[in-house]
Amino acid sequence: MKKRSIVSQAGLLAASALFIWASPSTANAEGWDNSSGEWRYLDSANNAVSESWRKSGDAWYYLGDDGNMVKDSILTIGDNTYYLNADGAMAANSWILTKDEDDNEGWFYFGSDGKAYKGKEGRVYTREIDGKKYLFDESGVMLKGFFDAEGNAVEDDNPFKSAVYYFGDDGAMFIDQWMSYSQVGENPGYSELAQRNYNEYEEMWLYFGPNGRKYAAKGTDNSKQREINGKAYLFDENGVMIPQLSIKSANVAATSSNAKIKYGSLDTDGELKDAYWTFTVPNQEMSQKDYDTEEHSWFRTTKDGNVIKDKIATVLGRKYAFDEIGRMQTGFVIMLEDGTFGIKFDVDEWTKEDFLTNGKESPIAAIDRGSLYLFGTDELNDGSMITGEVTVSLRDSNAVFGFRDTGRAIGEKCTLAKSGGKFYFNGLRLDADADLHYGLVRDNRVGHGEYVIVDANGKVVTGSKILRDGEGNWIIVENSKFVARVSDGDRPRKKNGKFYHYDSSADKNDRWGAEITFATDGANNLDADFVVFDKER
Repeated sequence: MKKRSIVSQAGLLAASALFIWASPSTANAEGWDNSSGEWRYLDSANNAVSESWRKSGDAWYYLGDDGNMVKDSILTIGDNTYYLNADGAMAANSWILTKDEDDNEGWFYFGSDGKAYKGKEGRVYTREIDGKKYLFDESGVMLKGFFDAEGNAVEDDNPFKSAVYYFGDDGAMFIDQWMSYSQVGENPGYSELAQRNYNEYEEMWLYFGPNGRKYAAKGTDNSKQREINGKAYLFDENGVMIPQLSIKSANVAATSSNAKIKYGSLDTDGELKDAYWTFTVPNQEMSQKDYDTEEHSWFRTTKDGNVIKDKIATVLGRKYAFDEIGRMQTGFVIMLEDGTFGIKFDVDEWTKEDFLTNGKESPIAAIDRGSLYLFGTDELNDGSMITGEVTVSLRDSNAVFGFRDTGRAIGEKCTLAKSGGKFYFNGLRLDADADLHYGLVRDNRVGHGEYVIVDANGKVVTGSKILRDGEGNWIIVENSKFVARVSDGDRPRKKNGKFYHYDSSADKNDRWGAEITFATDGANNLDADFVVFDKER
């Protein structure tokens, strides 16, 4: 038997014992005796009972090795530990603050049989008290803080990493409970899975499930996703809730098709959001440059919580382009043959001439290999796909571009295309110079190319006409084809199905001049400003 004096006590102490006295009136009477000033229990031979339990009323009492009742002490008998209150009654169903055998102060709990709840070596040994679970060591001391799967205390600088369980300041196990871990410190470490330093987090959140175990990914390949109170959350390999963007598969490049990216919104407590727009900074793995410069981009999640990436997708009835990590793209976007993202350009990066350059000669990368699109340049309001005709402010001037209902540029991949009586090349509408009113376009889609006239709005002049341009020259169109551009003072005239020069000031018999043909008055003699487009296929 070991006996120790109490330091302090709390909780429910047993009421003072109501002794049922058997005062020895005869030599062989058995019962309690206080004649010495200490309570003892005398047997029938009038000898003091020692190292034994005796009951009085509903309470149990212990007689020490000297026969006196033990009070205010913790008592160890064999493998069991008890506590005797100030009146000597054995504590039962009570919390007691006292010291263990090694003189360490702590809370003990003594059950209905008076025995202290104790842990067992090599595993987490919890006991339920008033609906909560508590952890006790082998001596019976209630434990607090972080613990591993075997019940060993984790007391390093960042215990949240390797810990599995947590017991709060009151000793109760965290079950179905969030924990705000604010003890980040100067160097809390790094999450391989989330690709973020923990010191970037204003707060770190952990969650302990219905069995008290921390939600955590099994490794750095896949984050752990769990639903909590009807909302989905992601957790990294250390059990920290992943805020904002994370890579679900960290061992593959972000550009890989199987590198799934998910988003946990800090706007709504870290909930994994589905069908959700967010304006945020990607992590290091996704884009080191954006991460370093804190460059924000728009991201969109699908109904399963995955970030949309590497394609054009419809969101709320509008179409948007997303790059290989999910950033919404604005301006000119080229999508590759397989429908994945190629490259984007700001609209003011290029001139009209850049779009008129053929294939590999073009400074615009991949313009001959992919489909060209245009997306709204007002990133903060709308970056959706643009269709139809739109005026774009290029680096050198404003220009009109045309896009089909699918969003693809008319005349994409460096080909000439006609739509609505207008010609387009890489989406650029082939308009005449506004001051000239008219210009020449070579239709290279047919034969060796037929020359036609377009106006300042790109509309092809059809039929047979004689037009006057902004420089006072005459333009002759026959059967919707260009014939000639001449600088005569008088309007050329047609006779017998042919066009001739005409001089009204000459003698009547000399007014008709030479025949006007394409061979002599055509494209070879035109100034460069008049020629809008003249390319072989």
